[in-house]
Amino acid sequence: MKKSTLAMLCLLMIIISTVSCLAGCKSREQRLNEETEYEETQMKAVREKVIRCIKKDDKEGLKKLFSKRAQKDIEDLDGKIDEMLEAFKGKTIVSTKGESAGSSRAYDYGKETITIYGDYTIKFSAGEKCTLFISFCDKNEESPDDKGVFQMELRMFSKEETPKDFSGGAYQDDHGIFIYTLQNYPKK
Repeated sequence: MKKSTLAMLCLLMIIISTVSCLAGCKSREQRLNEETEYEETQMKAVREKVIRCIKKDDKEGLKKLFSKRAQKDIEDLDGKIDEMLEAFKGKTIVSTKGESAGSSRAYDYGKETITIYGDYTIKFSAGEKCTLFISFCDKNEESPDDKGVFQMELRMFSKEETPKDFSGGAYQDDHGIFIYTLQNYPKK
């Protein structure tokens, strides 16, 4: 009797452990899906604001998208925004397509930071293409002044036209607006 009770108890423990493990895996997968969906939604909203400002030639609107820290750190931000808007003069954007947003999340002493990165191919009515990279801090509980866009990199050529000696542009976390053409790009 004792052996059968003990065996039943062990079997019950194994079943409960298995169910708990499976339920835990599903909730982690579900949480990751929710995080990915959140990041995609946030990136889409920022991308739409950036493209809207470019289409409307809205310098102040673009500037407001940058974090307070980036506005202080970027040398000649107004001049860089003017340069970016000038690159789009006379061009009509017909589509903007991108890959899935990338992100990094950090928890430092219980304070969360979320940084989201996106890259987009912009197609113009004349058939030409360019690539726009946007990096922004969605959340920084430690330093709220970091919230907002901190980097835009504009390559006035398509991914297919990228020169073989192109060094890859700005580092992912550099603050700034970086604009490259086929005549002006960092070489390896």
